[in-house]
Amino acid sequence: MPAGTTPRRWHIYVVDLEPRVGTKPGKQRPCLAIQPAEFGDGGLRSTVVLPLTTQVVEGDAFPLRVRIRAGVCGLVRDSDVLVDQILAWDNELFRTDLGPLPEALQEEVRRALLEFLDLL
Repeated sequence: MPAGTTPRRWHIYVVDLEPRVGTKPGKQRPCLAIQPAEFGDGGLRSTVVLPLTTQVVEGDAFPLRVRIRAGVCGLVRDSDVLVDQILAWDNELFRTDLGPLPEALQEEVRRALLEFLDLL
């Protein structure tokens, strides 16, 4: 991603999450930007994301996980959005924009966040 570019909300990016510490996912992996771009446009140099994992769980794991099927945003494998792994990450570590999450999945992630954070 070009330097100085603000990650856009509801886009999936490849983000460099190294180093791995404890339960925090590591390595370069897809992450869903959930922070409104206005914060970055206003000078905030980090973006709040939810990492994705290909270690999918069988059955319903809502609100902790939201499934994204292979093919969405160019993902080659089914992936789960890790709703319980909210991270704020430096914008310089965002690598590739894989595109926007479809609106129906955006709504599912919104509902998961509201339930997980007990904001309902």
